[in-house]
Amino acid sequence: MVPSDTLRVLIVEDEDSFRLVIKSTLVSQGFQVEDCESGEDAIQHLSQADFDVVLLDYKMPGMTGLNVLQWMHEQKKKTPVVMLTAAGTEVVAVEAMKLGAYDYIRKEHLDINHLPIIIRGVHERFLFKKDKDMRMQMERERDKDIMAFAIFHNNISSLSHIVNNTLSLLSLNIEEQCQSLLPSLKEEDRPRFKSICSEMVQQYNLVALSVKSLLTMSGTLKEGLEGTIDPGLMERVAQENISNLERVHNKLAESGTA
Repeated sequence: MVPSDTLRVLIVEDEDSFRLVIKSTLVSQGFQVEDCESGEDAIQHLSQADFDVVLLDYKMPGMTGLNVLQWMHEQKKKTPVVMLTAAGTEVVAVEAMKLGAYDYIRKEHLDINHLPIIIRGVHERFLFKKDKDMRMQMERERDKDIMAFAIFHNNISSLSHIVNNTLSLLSLNIEEQCQSLLPSLKEEDRPRFKSICSEMVQQYNLVALSVKSLLTMSGTLKEGLEGTIDPGLMERVAQENISNLERVHNKLAESGTA
């Protein structure tokens, strides 16, 4: 249970004696309390400070409690509200709940000594809902990330298949061309020509290795987002593949083709 001395309560009530009784009771229980007597004053208080719970009278001169609730809804104020209503205003109470009020109390049924329990309970419900909404939002964002990365991984997989097939054909073509051209060269030029052909094949093989490394890393990250592998393993695989890519890049740079 949240200690009452950490809760800030705003009382909005135009009847002075009733408002002062509520304030006195809550202050005696350790709540931090501010009060005002109109909807206009309530909006001013809510604009300038944060509160944990608002006790809001429905029927007031000028701006009503529903008007204040509507303003809070439009301003995306998430402070939990307990609406104070009179007899015969059940329809108003239902409307207040639709606008985001957490509870309502009929004044003639209010047990002033029970009010601190009601306020703490409303605040607990608010915190529970806030935590639940946050977790649901995080899950939605995670699901979107998983879906986006799955699409990315599938594209990488398709592209790597095309690139590897292309590289394999190029490598075979180089070897065939080298074999066919070799007899036509002078004897002294053949070692250099063989060396050039070998280097070209090596470069293609290194590129194929980098494509494979990217695909492996993409798949591992996808599994990590889905929660199917341990995060520590995901990090190790990612680091190993980054190291492999760095080695590939360094070899290509040394050969002058990076």
